[in-house]
Amino acid sequence: MSRRPERLACLALAAALLAGCAPTLNLDARRLPSQAISTREESPLKERLAAWIPPGESGFHLLEDDRAALAARLALAARASRTLDVQYYLFHNDTTGKMVAAALLAAAERGVRVRLLIDDIDAADKDLGLATLNAHPNIQVRLFNPFHTRSTSLLVKGWQALRERVRLNRRMHNKLFIADNQLGITGGRNIGDEYFGADHRVAFVDLDVLAGGAVVDAMSHAFDAYWNSQAAVPASALPVRTSEQRLQRTIERLVTFRAQQLDSEYGRALTAADPLPGLLQGTIPWRIARADLIVDPPDKVLKRHEATSQLLLGQFAGLGLNPARRALIVSPYFVPGATGMAYFEYWRSRGVQVDVLTNAYSASDVPIVHAGYANYRVPLLEAGVNLYELKPVAEPIGGRLRDLRRGSSRASLHAKTFVFDDEYVFIGSFNFDPRSTLLNTEMGLVIHSPEIAREVTAIAEDAMRPERSFRPRLVVETVGAKAVRRLQWTDVHQGTPRTFDLEPETTPIQRGLLRILQALPIEDYL
Repeated sequence: MSRRPERLACLALAAALLAGCAPTLNLDARRLPSQAISTREESPLKERLAAWIPPGESGFHLLEDDRAALAARLALAARASRTLDVQYYLFHNDTTGKMVAAALLAAAERGVRVRLLIDDIDAADKDLGLATLNAHPNIQVRLFNPFHTRSTSLLVKGWQALRERVRLNRRMHNKLFIADNQLGITGGRNIGDEYFGADHRVAFVDLDVLAGGAVVDAMSHAFDAYWNSQAAVPASALPVRTSEQRLQRTIERLVTFRAQQLDSEYGRALTAADPLPGLLQGTIPWRIARADLIVDPPDKVLKRHEATSQLLLGQFAGLGLNPARRALIVSPYFVPGATGMAYFEYWRSRGVQVDVLTNAYSASDVPIVHAGYANYRVPLLEAGVNLYELKPVAEPIGGRLRDLRRGSSRASLHAKTFVFDDEYVFIGSFNFDPRSTLLNTEMGLVIHSPEIAREVTAIAEDAMRPERSFRPRLVVETVGAKAVRRLQWTDVHQGTPRTFDLEPETTPIQRGLLRILQALPIEDYL
């Protein structure tokens, strides 16, 4: 007789006992509501922006370069005089994470009110550090949708995730960095080395946008809704103790660390890449355009929304921006589902060109999601959708992506953007998959700007070149008396065209794993 049920029962019992011994959040901890400052409040940033962005208008600047993206965040923290509102899914305790934390502490030391909201999925081993930041009189830290039992044990976390799978499977995926309610950054990047060109193992190809002017107030209102929501728990609820002495040691350590980093080759590259001086002095132009902020309601993590019109994808559809000529979809995790397929088939029936850029299997950092995408490749190609799969290594052939790797061993697409007819562009945190659609909270800007749309299209088309992406296609073979369709991939390597009959740059074990993952009935959770 198999002892597997007994072993599973023992594991469950052990997890329950460990969870019972672990410390828990104080869910009665006081949480006072707070709001963003009014856009009418005076600040140096407001004064500088007034020269370049007309009253009531919004201006935008793309942050394609990874180092410019970090430099812009550090610059916002350095120039804020009133408030900093920071919201992220992941906030790593690595080189760039420490640099951002140091910048937030430096702002707080100047008297700036700092509100830091992070999802709890990556915070279990950071409780003491977050509580220490929260001890600063000008810093407030909140955890979104937290695990109530605090433990770094995977067994305990797994037990909690199983017991509360409906709630804990839903995460806050939003990304925001706002200074004085005047300038804000949103897009695909979290806070961590892999997003900002500081990780030599992997470099994420990502995209953010820096916004100034009227639309930033909407971004601040969105932050307030999450900050004041039932799912946001103050760091004072954490079962850890900190002290003034620990806070001072943390400040001193991070100040020293930041100074050392800024004096390094990477730090000097950050200073050189900072776009904010040029934007505030007028040497770098703002793209003036109308924009709509679309954002999931924060209670999406607490319950299933039957009214999909309230969710991000429903809000996007409500804008009525249907493509007439071309739809360009860039998504690292791409699982269209029945709804997405219906849209693509409808657009193709009207003669709309549909191009999709996603990760190749060899470039994906989440193989199980790639398996979900792989199940749709044949139907997508049959519908006439053009697929492009970014390679893990870019060839040094010139153009925008020639420095893609920056010494990293592999690249992985992480940008989330859609372009319709080179007129409208979405930039945000939304992946084209069921998790972003139905489970996680997401946000982004829909910018009505042909100039920005063409810029984003050029970035995507450069990545879609055969030197940088594999292109799947259908080929027809006769097997017996039947015509059978199968996949084939093409690319160009060192000037030579290549054809692959198997998933490019993968091993038999990887391909076997992919077939197993494709058979699992888990699409709704991808």
